Amino acid sequence: MTNELFGRRNLAKLALEGAVVIASILIAFALDAWWAERQLREETAEDLAIVEFELDENLRLVQLTIDIMQRVVAETDALVAALEAHPESTIAEIDDTTIFWAVFNNPTLDPSLGGTDAWIAAGRLAGLDSVELRQRLASMRGKVEDVVEEQRIAREIGVHDIYPLLKDLAGDIAIVQQLYRDGFHSRQGASMQTVEGNGTISVRNSSALRFLLRARAIWYEASIHESRDFQAELEEIQELLQREIQRLRSG
Repeated sequence: MTNELFGRRNLAKLALEGAVVIASILIAFALDAWWAERQLREETAEDLAIVEFELDENLRLVQLTIDIMQRVVAETDALVAALEAHPESTIAEIDDTTIFWAVFNNPTLDPSLGGTDAWIAAGRLAGLDSVELRQRLASMRGKVEDVVEEQRIAREIGVHDIYPLLKDLAGDIAIVQQLYRDGFHSRQGASMQTVEGNGTISVRNSSALRFLLRARAIWYEASIHESRDFQAELEEIQELLQREIQRLRSG
């Protein structure tokens, strides 16, 4: 009887010890999984903070590009009006800053998407809780291409069609090119910079030039519209990112 009781106690003790070992292993696995998940959340939050920084910079660039395109369109309208005011004159004297803006500026949005592209290429989108955020980040580069397409067409009109009509005024064009070299670069400036001209230059007045100037302005107007839509898109993505970062860091 005593041996039987002793044996039962040993079995119970062994069972309890075994249960404790199993529970310890399960707890260790759970802790490891919890720690790994926490580290992944922290890494994802840090990566998203980099993406958010890129968005901030791109929002600045979009606004700067919009400002420059608006100035280009306004100066183009002024140039066309000046040319149309004297349709019988083959040569018109135009303010050199107007030519600088209306002819020699070809603003193009050039956003920084390196961090975002690398993050997406690494397959990190799947770790986001927000389906909407995943979709918007994945489609962001396509949105940029839509914005840039109108700018590309406007640039081609300027380079391939408008410039050749002015090439025989090389001396005067050199004056405008000097304005560009004197410290203005539309895509690197933090804000619109003042360009101070030296007077007027001669421009050959023709219906072809006026038509091309209008066409170029139309494409920039279309790009301004696309850029504003993209700007709103970036702002909405930024809000979604901030929510996702907060969720990851508080989780």
